Amino acid sequence: QRQTSMRNIVCQVVFLAEFFECAIAIESLDFTKKKSIARSEEGKVYNEMLVLLSTGMFREAILSRSRRFGVELIKVNPAFTSVIGMINYMGKYGLNSGTAAALVIGRRALKLSEKIPQCLLRLEDVNKHDWSHWRRVASFIKLHRILWTQLFQWRKTLEGIRSP
Repeated sequence: QRQTSMRNIVCQVVFLAEFFECAIAIESLDFTKKKSIARSEEGKVYNEMLVLLSTGMFREAILSRSRRFGVELIKVNPAFTSVIGMINYMGKYGLNSGTAAALVIGRRALKLSEKIPQCLLRLEDVNKHDWSHWRRVASFIKLHRILWTQLFQWRKTLEGIRSP
């Protein structure tokens, strides 16, 4: 039943992409390492979640269907899509975290860069690549156990990130 639902969704997505003559962008995700680690180290709930992730089935279905109908499929690096989406777009446009991340995925497929807000930029990091800035923000969020919901007001939540 889940497989049928996924195939129907893939059919709809490819139909819309064909109708609007646009490409489909997806993250190039690989959970094989996480699944093997989770089996031995993590809890039961986390293991069940990873088993239920049908990324392989989705990837095969979207690849096959888009190829069959001549729709371009662009795979992008998934690095920091959630963090970038939540900082740059979630609060600004009132999006949920998934939609904000999807916006970043689409922008990345269009080869657009995602600059870090100036107030989060440290002077010594100015010449570094954008992703090193986002890595620092993501690490800060993880270290301080900041909830995603707190990032609607990220300026207040991320106070102190500029200090080394």
